[in-house]
Amino acid sequence: MKKKIRGISAGLLLMLLAGMEAGAAQTEPPVTLPAGVRVDSYNPYTQVTVEYPVLETVSGVSDEILQTVNTYFYTEAIADGDEQAAYASQDREALMDYQPDLVDSVTYETTVDNVYLVGTVYSVKQFSYTYTGGAHGYSMPFGTSFDLTTGQQMTMGQLLGCDESTAEEAVVEAYRQEIIGQVENISEESIRSNFGTETMDFWMESDGMHVNIPPYVIASYAAGQQEAVVTPEILQSVQQGTSPGWESLGDGSLDTVGGDGSQESTAAGQETVTVIGGISAPASDFIFPFSSQRLITDSDLTVLQADTVEERHYKSQLAINEILARYGYVFDPSLGGSALEAYQKFEGKDWYEAAKPYCPSTSSTEMLYTYITELELENVDIICQWQQENGCYY
Repeated sequence: MKKKIRGISAGLLLMLLAGMEAGAAQTEPPVTLPAGVRVDSYNPYTQVTVEYPVLETVSGVSDEILQTVNTYFYTEAIADGDEQAAYASQDREALMDYQPDLVDSVTYETTVDNVYLVGTVYSVKQFSYTYTGGAHGYSMPFGTSFDLTTGQQMTMGQLLGCDESTAEEAVVEAYRQEIIGQVENISEESIRSNFGTETMDFWMESDGMHVNIPPYVIASYAAGQQEAVVTPEILQSVQQGTSPGWESLGDGSLDTVGGDGSQESTAAGQETVTVIGGISAPASDFIFPFSSQRLITDSDLTVLQADTVEERHYKSQLAINEILARYGYVFDPSLGGSALEAYQKFEGKDWYEAAKPYCPSTSSTEMLYTYITELELENVDIICQWQQENGCYY
């Protein structure tokens, strides 16, 4: 089953519920279905509904392939609904201790948002919405595409009718035109890092191939879905070598394409880290300078080891607070403890002083819940788990 990002971990959710108000589910206009397609739904729980498409008849397509494709969507819907029903039960139980008035507001729904059926290309966009308490729900689109001549799922290259490396360059170009430079902290490197992962979804619509990376992954929740469209014009410009990004590949910039089509990066040995506002900071100022770019591994965590509980706690809390520092979060030294330690660590550094004006909040809860990316939240959880395992979680 395709992984759905639930927006925030259960542990952090419990920390952030207090004082939040319920948000209303978003409503979408009904989807216009092509001939021969209908929508069914699975309801394993009163507050969980999963819609899925059903191909009834398609000219020239065998019953065997129709059954293969329909079985896929049906099986995914059952697995998704059962999983979300289990989550909903857990969320309701957690809310009983914090905001019992929101228990009946827990919601999960998946809707069929768009169906593209042209020739033998069958591409479906679905939309999931989750509300588990707090100021707002969490939503994201995801896509699945099938070739109806084979019954096999289609790649980006197959949808666009080109090889995969060209398709990826077209996606980067689409993000360059629509997203990069307009949303903080999003670069070509961050787009490329999502190729081949479950966080990058794509589907076909009448205007081109849509590609989406959800909130928290490469930008804050406040920045919204990071969706770009690979139009026929963008694909053509890449194929003809006339797009600005295509011409600049291999010029010594951060990302280049190797002779075998593989992705290379000069970032591995970089000595700086980009924080909010495109500000550069020395990598040596961070325990984990990469914690906004990839998950922290067990081998990475060895740097937190120390002889005393106090020192292990100090290092690990600083590793969490340096994530907030990247956004210009202002630490209050009067609070003592880890806030004082972070203040002493970052105050006065040029990059941190430059980042402060960008800081959207003085509340660490709001920062974690609204502005920090999903990847960074996962790394916070990883560090907290390490603290628990090493007796310094307090």
